[in-house]
Amino acid sequence: MIIRRYLNSQVLATTLAVAGLLTIILMSGRVIQFFEKAASGKIAVNLLTAVLWYRLPGFLELILPLGLFMGLLLALGRLYLDNEMAILSAAGVGSTQLIRWLVPSTVLVTALTALMSTWWTPQGFAEADRLYAEQAERSTFDLIQPGRFQRVGDRMLYADLSNDKSVLRDILILETRPGPDGSGDRQVLLEAAEGRRVNDPVLGAQAVELRNGQRWEVRPGDAAYQRIRFDSYRMRFKQVDLSDREVGTYRAIPTTDIRTRADSDKMAAAEWGWRWSLIFLVPVVSLLALPLAKVNPRQGRYLKLLPAIVLYLSYVVLIVAVKNAVEKGDLKSYAFWGAHAIYLVLALVLLHGTPRRRAAT
Repeated sequence: MIIRRYLNSQVLATTLAVAGLLTIILMSGRVIQFFEKAASGKIAVNLLTAVLWYRLPGFLELILPLGLFMGLLLALGRLYLDNEMAILSAAGVGSTQLIRWLVPSTVLVTALTALMSTWWTPQGFAEADRLYAEQAERSTFDLIQPGRFQRVGDRMLYADLSNDKSVLRDILILETRPGPDGSGDRQVLLEAAEGRRVNDPVLGAQAVELRNGQRWEVRPGDAAYQRIRFDSYRMRFKQVDLSDREVGTYRAIPTTDIRTRADSDKMAAAEWGWRWSLIFLVPVVSLLALPLAKVNPRQGRYLKLLPAIVLYLSYVVLIVAVKNAVEKGDLKSYAFWGAHAIYLVLALVLLHGTPRRRAAT
């Protein structure tokens, strides 16, 4: 039918536009964070594109339902504004017929969201976790930013690096250590002409041997100090700390394994509830969008846009709150059904509207 194709084309075009804009906005903020990590040596620059690609499905699984919701609001709002919906209503087209016409758009977005939440997102998290693990195993020499101060573990380091990245030169290392008698922290400054990576039986394969240098130890406010010259001094830098990485263990587990563990593991139950909730979210917000898109031509189609977005965000926030409660053991996994039931009932109430008043006789 021509009207059905027209409605779905309008909704899908608006959905793609909104989803694309939201993806650019959200990913831009994440790109800045990744560049900061690359600048500090926490992740290699050549891996930024791969990490962003692996993290993209995690954004799309939330952006696609919102894009469809706003696409329905904007597309149907324009039809109400241009009195096209009034013509369809006069021709006998009701809410039930409108829902049937919009089924292709809703099914398409639901299928894409299901694909993201159950397959692409866990796979992307797993691959990103693998890359982060590889970065954590990099040697100290791979983390050096030549000619600038940077933090490596609990030390501040300044050094130049040879072209083959095998020799550190003009090394300065500053470290703060607690005093042995509890009288205050001590500042330890190491200066060396060069340093090389060595395999030490105690410190391990990533030990660094400093040569031709001196070690200063001072306490702020105290004139006394210690100065030691050395020909060779071995130490080990703490590996890069990636404890703040984006990847979570349960997010990277395949959906089949999560479903199997959901009955006995509350963390797995929360993750399983989150994944299927994103799928069920799409048809519910589609039903919510139909009554919220009704606008008076004199009011404009943007009048209800902000309240509708607030309603959508409250829905997502409620699901997140239920997920957190299930993780802590405060709620059972069936609480997800309660969250969806609230907004499904609200959508049905708004869809049927208020009872019409009988004309006065």
